[in-house]
Amino acid sequence: MMRKICLLLATSVLVVLAASADQSFSLKTGEVGWVPLEMDGMPPGLQLRTLHENSATKMNSAMVKYPKGFREPRHHHDTCGHYIYVIKGRLNSPDGDLLPGTFSYAAPKEPHGPYNAVEGTEILFYTDGPLDFIVDE
Repeated sequence: MMRKICLLLATSVLVVLAASADQSFSLKTGEVGWVPLEMDGMPPGLQLRTLHENSATKMNSAMVKYPKGFREPRHHHDTCGHYIYVIKGRLNSPDGDLLPGTFSYAAPKEPHGPYNAVEGTEILFYTDGPLDFIVDE
């Protein structure tokens, strides 16, 4: 699944440079193009802007854009935990609304979601290992 995402990202030179960086770097995120996020079990509609991927640990940092009305199913990840920081918009979850400034962590193997985009939403998304996506609904 993550390989599909990485292949899509190859269209942006900036993303490729950032993804292969083995040193410190800075990146102007506005210069990195949005690409469709395609993962088994994930409905179409999300957009992804990869900021960094560690080739050794498969850790990934990205911005994700949810269109208004998008529904992400309840799911879990066996191979990573992930962190979300809401930049703008609002995601509704069973634990309440995630609003700008909200930070959330989902531990490996722990089901979370569903998430509903009440409005167009952008998040900073970070995984601490290779990303897998297992739908629980």
